[in-house]
Amino acid sequence: MELFFDEVIDYALYLAQPSLNSLSRSYKPRKACFLLLHVSIDMAQPKLSIIIVGSGLAGLAAASTLREHHNVTVYERGSQDVATGGQGLSIYPNAEKILKTVGFSADRAGAVGCQGYRSFDKSGKMFDDFPIDFHARYGGDMLLMKRSDFRAELLRLATAPAGEIEGVRGEPAKMFFNTPVVDLDPETATITLKDGSTVQGNVVVVADGVHSALRHRITGDKSHAPKKTGLTLFRLAASIEDMKRVLGNSSDWLPSPEDDNRLNFVLAGDNTNRVVVHYPMQHHNYRNFSCLFLMPDSRANVAESWYADGEKEEMLEVYKDFPEEVLKIMSVATELKIWDLQDMDPLPNWNRGRSILIGDAAHAMTPLQGQGANLAVEDAEGLQLLRPGMSHEAIASVLQTIDKVRRPRATRILLDTRKQARNATMEERLSKLDYNCSYKSIHEVLKADISAGN
Repeated sequence: MELFFDEVIDYALYLAQPSLNSLSRSYKPRKACFLLLHVSIDMAQPKLSIIIVGSGLAGLAAASTLREHHNVTVYERGSQDVATGGQGLSIYPNAEKILKTVGFSADRAGAVGCQGYRSFDKSGKMFDDFPIDFHARYGGDMLLMKRSDFRAELLRLATAPAGEIEGVRGEPAKMFFNTPVVDLDPETATITLKDGSTVQGNVVVVADGVHSALRHRITGDKSHAPKKTGLTLFRLAASIEDMKRVLGNSSDWLPSPEDDNRLNFVLAGDNTNRVVVHYPMQHHNYRNFSCLFLMPDSRANVAESWYADGEKEEMLEVYKDFPEEVLKIMSVATELKIWDLQDMDPLPNWNRGRSILIGDAAHAMTPLQGQGANLAVEDAEGLQLLRPGMSHEAIASVLQTIDKVRRPRATRILLDTRKQARNATMEERLSKLDYNCSYKSIHEVLKADISAGN
């Protein structure tokens, strides 16, 4: 049976309607069977007014996704150049495929394509090489880039005039920076700003990060908060010019751009959990280094931030028995940051009324699988189930369905990531790739559900 987009929306509403649970499970949605739910998704209907709280990766990905068919307003507590944490990030096929549908330009973001993984011992000797053709295997590319470049591209997709983004229509999202949101009524989709004023929309998307100020309004209590894991990460960037200066042009640590297409792991191989992950970014002009180690006594200045300044001397001491080349690169690296890794236990719900959590506000996890930003993009894509003209009841139902689809997947990836927190082998690190990268879209999940008769 050919499945239409309208049918998927209809089925999403069906799944979310408790009053319909008595219907036969053999129910098969039909194109334009809207009378069942008394909801129209006619594209000529009025656009929804959607409020997004937060302009990090999740918030801007949501704005980029929603702007085509809705009126989107983003409230950000910080400035336009708000720090996004860390230095580099990896975008896997599960997110890359989605990003292409909203006009994402890998070239603008300075992305470097990744084609596998390499492992080295702490003497610098390579002992494993895992070539992977991500596009052939998963239908999308793996991209390596600087986090700030990725955010800048998402900001462009959210705010540029439609004519400047290929294939994207709709008005740009309205951005309000230095405008903290301090409270939320999720049932009425009303936010309260720091100055005491209130703003009401049809939908509120809460994307205010790991230390969300509004999460408790949706979960119902304040017990859900991130916790430190005992692992700490130094994150730094080094320019290729600086690396050449300290290593010389002939160093094995300076491969040609044609050969520099791996995510590289330098492993201590002891009980210290020390790992240095490095990869190219910014069109091969910079290199990201993410340096993991155990830190039993976390420091207060790191607890609330993943972009606190790090101490170079401390980092060099932690990795003093690593390859000399690594230490030389560390000595000239810029933008050194330190981050006590945190995650959060799975939430009981992401949705209440006409409001929903996405991104780190919903599923904060460590970067040990590199899936945090990717899940944020998936969350944003799921919001496409919101269509113009939907009633408040229909909006609440669709958000319930998004919760039912997205939360179990994010929970599984969060728990899988936790398993990799202690001396995971490369095989263990790669064992989850098929599940992580094969995700296509919320529409495909719902279509599969329909086809399976669930």
